[in-house]
Amino acid sequence: MSHGAANVSSQVLVLMLLIAAGFICGKIRLFDDHSTERMSTLVLKIVTPCTIIDSMNREFDVTALHAMLHVIVIAFGVHLLASVLAFAVLRKGKAQTLHVLRFGVIFGNCGYMGLPLLQALYGADGIFYGACFILVFNIVQWTFGLYVMSGDVREMRPAKLFNPALVAVAIGLILFLSPVRPPQVLSNAVSYLASMNVPLPMMITGYFLSKADLIAIWKHVEYYKAILLRLVVLPLISVLILSFTGFDITLLGSCVVCASVPAAAVTTMLATTYRQDTETAANVVSISTLLSMVTLPLIVSLAQIVIR
Repeated sequence: MSHGAANVSSQVLVLMLLIAAGFICGKIRLFDDHSTERMSTLVLKIVTPCTIIDSMNREFDVTALHAMLHVIVIAFGVHLLASVLAFAVLRKGKAQTLHVLRFGVIFGNCGYMGLPLLQALYGADGIFYGACFILVFNIVQWTFGLYVMSGDVREMRPAKLFNPALVAVAIGLILFLSPVRPPQVLSNAVSYLASMNVPLPMMITGYFLSKADLIAIWKHVEYYKAILLRLVVLPLISVLILSFTGFDITLLGSCVVCASVPAAAVTTMLATTYRQDTETAANVVSISTLLSMVTLPLIVSLAQIVIR
């Protein structure tokens, strides 16, 4: 195994141990639905935004600006590719189930799963690129994504775009483009809050895995298709296409991570909101998260070999 592949595997192993801790907390009932709901809110509204702001609180340079634009273009391309795959392959079944499966293929857990792995693998640069990817993720999710989940084009309302992650990206962009630096005491406070971005999301993920019906994947063929598209087909096509771009390995590696993560945790929340197939949503998120423990290190290691 190459040094790069070993590094990916070791970092993913750390995340797996954190997930295992959350799994155990769920099994011994140290965590419950109420406590993890509160922790999830903390991560979504405080920790993740602080992580994004902290990563973008850096001195402006033209190279970083160009890299940001490259990531934004790549992120739109990944979501477009995922949309084409989801609608072309997933065509059979009840509408409520199809909406959930297609959403799970198109939108990955680049916040919960992506940012911790990017932080572990690439440090501040990885988080910076991840924040740019999340910018696109939020724009697409809260417009086209609402149509995918609801089946109603009227749900694509711009007002849905105002959420903590996107606000954090806006603040981060202001900091990045401005010559003025915030007070050090404020920057330190944001950094401390951002440091919770690795352990909390991973332990929450472990809790949800402790509640998952891991037998469900053997009962529904459409689950196979959706999870295969999300964890294998989309990442492999992304690696193949990105290998011809010639961009920086850290930039491309960050994009590959964001393209390879399991189905977004918000799938279950939106399925509940729009009265879709919530059982399928919970199972696809949980099972894809579990299987990503195998596929993620393999895909990222392959990307480090192929992309030079």
